Formats: sequence, structure tokens, C-alpha cells
Amino acid sequence: MFKKLFSPIHINKLEIKNRIAMPAFGLLYCDNRRVGDRLINFYEARARGGCGLLIVGGVGIEMQGSGVIMPTIESDEHIPDWERMADALHKHGARLFLQLFHSGRYMQSILAGGQQAVAPSAVPSRYTHETPRALEKDEILAVQDKYAQAAARARKAHADGVEIIASAGYLICQFMSPLTNLREDEYGGNFENRSRFGREVLEKVRAAVGPEFPVTMRVSGNDFMEGGNTNVNAIEFCKVFEQAGADAFNVTGGWHETRVPQLPAMVPRGAYTYLAAAIKRAVSVPVFASNRLVEPAQAEKVLMDRVADMVCIGRAQIADPEWAKKAFEGKTDDIRPCVDCLQGCMDRLFSGKPVECLCNPEAGYEADRRINRVRKPKTVAIIGAGPAGLEAAVTAAKRGHHVTIFDHADAIGGQLPLVAAPPGREEFGRLLKYYQKQVQGHGIALKLGKQVTMQAVRRTRPNIVILATGSRQLVPEIPGVDRPEVVTAWDALLGKADLGRTVAVIGGGAVGIETAIAIADRGTASGDTIKFLLKHDAEDHETLKRIATSGARKVTIIEMLPKIGKDIGMTNRWVFLKELDLLGVDVLTEAKVKAIADEGVVYEKDGETQALLAESVVLALGAVPNDEIEAELKSSGFQYIKIGDVKQPRKIIEAVHEGYLAALEI
Repeated sequence: MFKKLFSPIHINKLEIKNRIAMPAFGLLYCDNRRVGDRLINFYEARARGGCGLLIVGGVGIEMQGSGVIMPTIESDEHIPDWERMADALHKHGARLFLQLFHSGRYMQSILAGGQQAVAPSAVPSRYTHETPRALEKDEILAVQDKYAQAAARARKAHADGVEIIASAGYLICQFMSPLTNLREDEYGGNFENRSRFGREVLEKVRAAVGPEFPVTMRVSGNDFMEGGNTNVNAIEFCKVFEQAGADAFNVTGGWHETRVPQLPAMVPRGAYTYLAAAIKRAVSVPVFASNRLVEPAQAEKVLMDRVADMVCIGRAQIADPEWAKKAFEGKTDDIRPCVDCLQGCMDRLFSGKPVECLCNPEAGYEADRRINRVRKPKTVAIIGAGPAGLEAAVTAAKRGHHVTIFDHADAIGGQLPLVAAPPGREEFGRLLKYYQKQVQGHGIALKLGKQVTMQAVRRTRPNIVILATGSRQLVPEIPGVDRPEVVTAWDALLGKADLGRTVAVIGGGAVGIETAIAIADRGTASGDTIKFLLKHDAEDHETLKRIATSGARKVTIIEMLPKIGKDIGMTNRWVFLKELDLLGVDVLTEAKVKAIADEGVVYEKDGETQALLAESVVLALGAVPNDEIEAELKSSGFQYIKIGDVKQPRKIIEAVHEGYLAALEI
């Protein structure tokens, strides 16, 4: 079905069975910097699932560059651990590369045993809020030697290759960039000098591992830093690195400090493959494409269009370790999707917590969470067809139980259509499609479109009931809340409300922000329109930006707290705030709404009563448990489990995980 995707490829002399790579990803699964069962189990599941190449990392070459939270290969004592990893992957026909890592100025001193970070120059880091120490010449040579020694150990550990990271703003990137390399010796200044450190690292690594051992580089196709390296510069660096011995280039984009989003769902699918395409045209070795590659058909197109030679399927394989196997078998509808929410992966990672997945409760728990068939199936009634109830239903059915779902709505999904409504959140619709397919495929009975009663539930004669009725929008008791111009955020998001030209959104949490973005975005030019106008030089840059960011309405968020978006994870919050700014959404903080009246929204700020004129008012003040049926359920005598928002309104990740775990208990 996907002939190119599943054709073999050679990197140097090494054959890889298909063109699917899992790029290096911080997971925080290691204790004491050692490779343990949790990390091996995670990667073995992806190898078993058909992935051709697994790039594990970052793998530290020294404490000062990787700290205490990353696995390392800085001494021979670590070789047996990596041998275990290699053996686990090789028995499934997968290949293993170790990504050799040094973070440079991105290392926090607290994570490096109190050591100050080192870098080409003493340029403060916005990422760590610390200033590194500039490396001396002898230290530069010593660090290069550590890359080479680590590569030699990787080969001894039966790894199939190494990847040297020169992306994301880490050490080699810092030497390459005029923003962070202010040196006046042979390692700074002009292009040749700024490329010297990375080139010498490659040359030393190549000398340490021999001519046939694969040595690749992860590079930034564009740093997306003002005054930094662009795609044009990246092409020239890659030419130098190819001459120095690089066997392939794995192309990504952006530093951690960039203000151009790289990973959220707001980024169009495959938006950065053009970076790989430009480098591919300039070098003769294989090139990998990365970032927002999520579905097999998309990956196949990238390869068929000769944009790249391999595709990096990262978070999509966190969401489904059998992504490759299901693609090979043509079972793409059964792939558990990644919705690019970043809640379980990046948000947890940057909070110092091990990676999980919103869509896959087993990610990171491969040894502990398994769906085993039961010997004595039970009859399970689930009240509520939102993400918690659906995950519970699918998991219970996979275990062999007889499952019926009840919901008053005409279709399953609960709040999933709502979550998928704002621009940039459409990927959540894929999760709903996945559940629709699983419900059908596992023979789960549906009782929809009627008010759920215990009499109806009792007819199924359940052994256990799962209560997953979710939440409903909170409507505050303020004067004027029942006026016709007042609507809920849910109705506004789903297009059920006829909104005026001026809109006030009351509530600056995640729902309020996403609703404001959705309303403000309506009436802007589409991506296809912008592309057409740009191709034909129909409008200038300023006009294109204006019509891409100017909608039909003026939107204002009113929030009583000092800041908005406190319930949004750090990897998405700045993206949403930037989007509000781009769309011209005004924000009033520390403003307490007192009433909704003819003059608009009456609020109090700084001790003064003021009014905001608004033709429409949208309520986005949170949710409360939708638990009306629980009292009747309690008195019914049935054993029941409460999951999801009906326990307490939270995020979808908690709902999905609770649904899964509840089904394992039955």
C-alpha cells in the first residue's frame, strides 16, 4: 500500500528495512543516567511495531553537557546497558542509532551537579536564564574527543550508528550561529571558523568508528532566530559536514528559544519538510524529514515527491507503537492518533516529569499496563460517550467484556468535537474517528439519542457500571446572564451562535483563549488563498499578513486573574498568547464582571466600575461535573466506577487514562 515507505534504504553500508525513523526524544525514563528496563521496554515496543530505525537520545557524552536526567555513554561501564538496548531492538529487525548529545548553554547548572554550562561564548540563555562560561581552546578539543570516545563505545555496544545533534540550539548549533558564537579565534567569526567545531567533531568520530559505521547529523534546517542561520546557511553547513564524513542528515527546524512554533497542532502538517527538500538538493547522502508527520499517506507522499529519503515519525509512534505495522498491513484506521496536544509529552518533559501520552495510556508503562483477555467476561454498562467512556469501552471490549455505551447525544464523542473546533486543534477529530472505528470493530453496543435512565441501564443486566457523564459549562449567577446576546463558549465554538461584530469572552482560561482565537480567526484569508496570492504576486507582504490575521470581529477577553492561560501547558501557552496578539484580541486582566447590561459587560478593575461595549458575550468560565444521575445510580445497588470530568473537570489526558485504568480493573 505504501511501497516507498516500506522499501529498504542504505545509510553508508547499513541496510534499514523501511524508511520510518523514530527521532531522538527526551523521555526521562532513566535513573542515575543509566539505561533501564523502562527505556528498553518503550523502544522495544516500537521496534516490535515495525519501525525501521530508532534513534535513542540524547545520550550524554559528559555530565556537563547532559546533566543527571539523561542517559549517558561517557564511560565503558555504560556499554552493557546499551548492549541490552541493541539486543532488544535487533531481535525485531530494527536498527539502533545513539544520538550523541551536548547541550552547551542550554544546560541548567542544577542538573549538572552545580557546574556552570559551557558554550562557545558567554551569551546568556533565554531558555535557562543562566550565562554559560566560554570554552577554552584545550576544552574544545577535549569535548570533541568525548564525542569520538562516545561513538566508539556506541559501536562496542552493538549500536548500528550514531547521530550527532547539531540542532535545536545545542552546543554544535551554538558554534555555528553568529548569535551565540562571538569568538575571535579559529572557532569563531566567519563561516569557515563557525563550522570548524562541528566539522572536527565529525572527523574525530569518523576516525574513531571507521569508514563503514554510520555517522549522521541532526541539523536545524533553519534556526528561526532573528539574525541566526537560515536554510541557505544550513545548506552550506551540510555540504561541509558531508565532506567531513556525515552519512545522512536528519533535518528539523528551530531552536528552543525560537518564537516560531515548531511542534503544536497549530503548525500545518509537514510544514517544515521544505527545509529537508532544500538540503536534499544540495547533498548526495540520505536526508530525513521531520516535524508534524503523522499519517502514513502523508509520509509516503513526502518520499514519493523526493522531498526526503526517510521520514521521522516521532510523537505519532509514542501514541501508537504499532504505527509502522498497521501502515504496512493497510490498517491505517486502527492507528491510535497523535493529536499534537503536547500535554503528555512536551509539557511533562519541560516540567521534569516522565513522558506520557494523552491518546495512549500505555506509553512509558509498557511493562505495567497491558490489556489481557479475561477468563470470565462481564457485562459492562458505560454511561457517557466522551473520551473517558470511550476509552473505557474500547479497553474493556479488548479484554473480552460485553460493553454497552449510553449517551443522550445522537453521536459519540462528548466534548471531542468541541475540542477539535478551534483552529489548530483539528487533530482531535482524528481521535474521535479512531474511537468510532474501534467501537464498531469491537462490537460495542450503542444506546444513543435518549435521556439515560437507570431503567434503561438495568435492562442490560450489567455486572458493573462506569459513570463517565463528563461536565457541563458553568453559567455564573450574574445579572444579565440570561440576555439573548449571551452565549456559551461551547455554542460559539461549534458555530451555533450568531455573533455580532464586537465580542466579549468572559474567562481567560484555556477554553476562553481557544474560543477567542476561533472567533477572531473567522473571516481571515485561508492558507490556500494566501499561497495563491503569493504565487501571483497579487499582494505585498504586509497585505498578505493583514488579511491572514484580520477577521470580521473585534474580540476582547475579560479575566479576573492577573494572567490568562494559567491552565495551559508551557509548550502551548506562548503559542496561544502569540496567536491572540496576531489576531488583535484585546485582553483585560484583574477585571471582575459585575453584570451584563445594555451598555455591555460591566466590570470592576482597579476599584473602578467600567463597561465594555459588546454586541455578543461569550461565557467561558469553566465547567462543573454533570453528575445528576449519580444519586439514582448509588441507590440502584450496582457497583460503579467514576471516571473523567464527572469526578472533577480536568483535561482529556486524565479522562483517557482513567477510562483505560478503570477497564483494567474489571
